[in-house]
Amino acid sequence: MMLRKSVIRQMKEKKLQYMGVIVLLAISILLYVALSMAITTMETRNEEFKEAYNQEDFHFIVSEQVEGSQLSTWEEEFDVTLEKRMYTDLDFANDTTLRLLEVSNHVNKPYISKGEMPKKEKEIAVSPVFANTHDVEVGDTISLGKQEVTVTGFMYLPDYIYILERESDLINDPKLFGIAIGSEETINNLGSNVITQISADKASKEEIEEFKDNLTSTHTLLKWLEADDNPRIEFVESEIEGSKAVTTTLPLFILALSIMMAVMILKRRMEMQRKELGTLMALGYRRQELLKLYMTFPVVIGLVGTIVGIIAGAAFSIPLTNLYTTYYNLPSLSFFDWDITVLIIGFIIPNILLLAITYFVIRKPLKQSPLTLLSPKDMSTGKKSMLEKLPIFQKGSFLTRFRLRLMIRSKTRAVYIWIGVMFSTILLMFGFVTSTAMSDLVDSTYKQILTYDYAVHYTTLQESNTEEAASPFTTNEVSVTKIGDQEEDVDSSITLYGMEPETNLIQLTNEADETVNMVTKEGFVISQPLATILNVEAGDTITVENSVNNQKLEKEIVSIAKLYIGNSIYYQKEQVNSFFGYPEEAYTAKWTNKDPSDEQDVLFIENKQDIIESFESTSSLTRYAILGISVFAFFIGVVVLTLITNLIVEENSPSISLFKVMGYMDKEISKLIVNVYTPIVVLAYIVSVPIGIVSIDQMMASLVEQTGFSFPVQLSWYMVVVGFAIIMLTYYVSLAFSRRKLKQVSLQEALKKQQD
Repeated sequence: MMLRKSVIRQMKEKKLQYMGVIVLLAISILLYVALSMAITTMETRNEEFKEAYNQEDFHFIVSEQVEGSQLSTWEEEFDVTLEKRMYTDLDFANDTTLRLLEVSNHVNKPYISKGEMPKKEKEIAVSPVFANTHDVEVGDTISLGKQEVTVTGFMYLPDYIYILERESDLINDPKLFGIAIGSEETINNLGSNVITQISADKASKEEIEEFKDNLTSTHTLLKWLEADDNPRIEFVESEIEGSKAVTTTLPLFILALSIMMAVMILKRRMEMQRKELGTLMALGYRRQELLKLYMTFPVVIGLVGTIVGIIAGAAFSIPLTNLYTTYYNLPSLSFFDWDITVLIIGFIIPNILLLAITYFVIRKPLKQSPLTLLSPKDMSTGKKSMLEKLPIFQKGSFLTRFRLRLMIRSKTRAVYIWIGVMFSTILLMFGFVTSTAMSDLVDSTYKQILTYDYAVHYTTLQESNTEEAASPFTTNEVSVTKIGDQEEDVDSSITLYGMEPETNLIQLTNEADETVNMVTKEGFVISQPLATILNVEAGDTITVENSVNNQKLEKEIVSIAKLYIGNSIYYQKEQVNSFFGYPEEAYTAKWTNKDPSDEQDVLFIENKQDIIESFESTSSLTRYAILGISVFAFFIGVVVLTLITNLIVEENSPSISLFKVMGYMDKEISKLIVNVYTPIVVLAYIVSVPIGIVSIDQMMASLVEQTGFSFPVQLSWYMVVVGFAIIMLTYYVSLAFSRRKLKQVSLQEALKKQQD
């Protein structure tokens, strides 16, 4: 019992050290539990939603009218469920577009979360995120165009989980775009440009291919989009898969840091209590009893850290899940999934690792005899290490030589500091790169290359002359079947653009900032994301197959454009029309700087300014995210560095006391002992910056196939300077805590050491 009390007393005396380790451990468990539970709940809700409400396998738009009898024939022939759905885009207040879709009965069925389904004319139900953004409540009357409609409820759609106006968009912005459902009569009454798409469910991969071949042989296909290529569906799947990697990587790294800190503290504690151990053994205590005593330290650290982390993580998972499901427009079909596996892993694994590693550390000194433990540790032979024989250790002032030797003889501490600084630096670099990448992506893609204001896509092939300021182009989906001579099956949606090389409404630019429009006469110009996915460069050849007539085209990649959004291929329009089987002068869309709101037969209009504003509206969120990352990196760095510098002071307390006896001031002693690792911190930061950039670049490249865009990973000099300032601030804050401990070292400490 008395021995147990000594454990509590020692932990109280060194509460800063033990609390630091417990906090690190709790943070790692908190992150793991919160992220795992949030992702598990989101995945469960997504699966239940798409199964219960018949999420589409694909949808398509054709230029001809499709009768109900034709749908029935296709359903019987290909064993698939088909349903027509009309939609139209309507003007809402403050330049906002509200897409009104017909209520579906079989495919993409709506889920009503509040209120009721719209049944009468001029009744609609809207998405909750749109309603919250625009202060719309159930029962309100709102203006759409020039007419009034009543909001009967809030709803979710399984094919609009991530609400995007166009598939090429990256960010959903409920201030600018939202969705609603209503009856066929409501849509026809309100909409001036009504589009009809056909959605399909319960189709296998083989049936999809057969159906597509049959469809293109009898109808002019304007749009074909499978669920795997639909960002409104796929983005949430990519988020789930990407987040699963984060749920283990980041917490595991912090867990490793916490275990290393615990081992370092306990090892030091055993070294400082050699005489106490020897005395207890001499009094008759068995080694097993002492082992149990010292194993109490990791047991307390592990239990407190994991329990606090699990409770905090479970609590934090609730708002995190709500944030995810609101952002991705997922209904709460189930409550939070308290995954027992996550809780077990979060509790058992850290405790087993901590106990196993500290067991071997504690067991080693307990193997020694009581007499050996009671005797002073062997004096150093005075033999210098290889590093200490270097000329730098023979020159300079006493201060310089003392600090260098102290650093060399505490290599383990130096490694821990290196790891802590590297971890914080990589987190900071990730935040900085993300912030600049968003701006660079918008500037390069939408301001320097895509210089048009509007892209108008039509419901049928157009052959009439466009206005002088417009540039017609042809576009459709293709697939890459070969890279060079190697057969490939690239599972990504790729868009082929047939453009007029002479146009000035799009300026394809390569990495050397050279305009490469004219080389589209010679071969393919592809976007950066596609180049990453295909792992190709200029000079390689690829073969593409179109979805219209299954023809194949092999061409050389003549350049890679600085387009960071979309998997795109650009080629001369006449050649693309020939490839698709269209008339030479035909086009499916046009780029223009003139407002096309009055045009007919429009499928959809891409307003470039809306896209730019959508990106810019997220810049404030990005800044908050960067601030959060910086604060987190700062906190972790302070905890790790404070633990290490405190141990340095504790280990060198006799030397500190002796320096005080000799007349050294606290500030001078701090320079001698506490500040010794400043070169390590600086060097670790310098090395970590390029490592961080390479790691982030590889991570971004791995996400290209899932997201369809790549971030330009660039770091400016001022970001390196700001990052260095943050790291040094972290270091000096930890030193400030350690200097307080240094001041508490008494003059009698050196005499006590001599008596020992």
